[in-house]
Amino acid sequence: MSAQDNESGARADSATSSTSAIKWGVIAILALLSVYGWHGKTSAEGELSALQGEVASLRKAVDDAAQVRKSSQDEIDRLKAAETDALRQVEEGKADVSTAMAKVSELDNKVAALGKDNDDLKAKLAAATEDAKAQLSAASDVTNKIKADLDLANKAKADAEAASAALRGEADGLKAQLSALQKDLDAAKSATQTPAPPAPAGTETPPAAAPATPAP
Repeated sequence: MSAQDNESGARADSATSSTSAIKWGVIAILALLSVYGWHGKTSAEGELSALQGEVASLRKAVDDAAQVRKSSQDEIDRLKAAETDALRQVEEGKADVSTAMAKVSELDNKVAALGKDNDDLKAKLAAATEDAKAQLSAASDVTNKIKADLDLANKAKADAEAASAALRGEADGLKAQLSALQKDLDAAKSATQTPAPPAPAGTETPPAAAPATPAP
């Protein structure tokens, strides 16, 4: 873009130099005309006509040079406007890049925060898992102890029931023995209460026998 500006400026300077040279040439020609004006009228008129043609040609060249200069200036202005627009777009691009970088940084921070939260949740989950395992193990131990105590209680119950049955058997045996002894006692009492028959005359009455002792 700077090279185009330099080229356009060079063209404008060249056109300006050409215009100045033409002007000085016209002045020089007019000066010559004034010097040689005393020559013949015919020759002077011919030369004047030729000079007028040259002046017209020079004026046309001056106009063309001015048009070229205007075109060059327009091109320079257009290039400057394009440069300004390009610089504006560059600045906007820089602003967009800065905004994008800020968003990327913000997203990086969010990702880091989420990663930390995820690590914390993993740690809490691991701790909760270990705690649940410990509680499950403790509950299993309690269950096993309860089962053992229940087995002991069932065995004690069975032993108690067996002992109770044995005691009932012994009680029934004792009741039977007691009933037999009661019968023997009643029989013995009946035997002691019955009167003895009278003894024949001349016979000595023997002494009364002692009551029988019931067998245990």
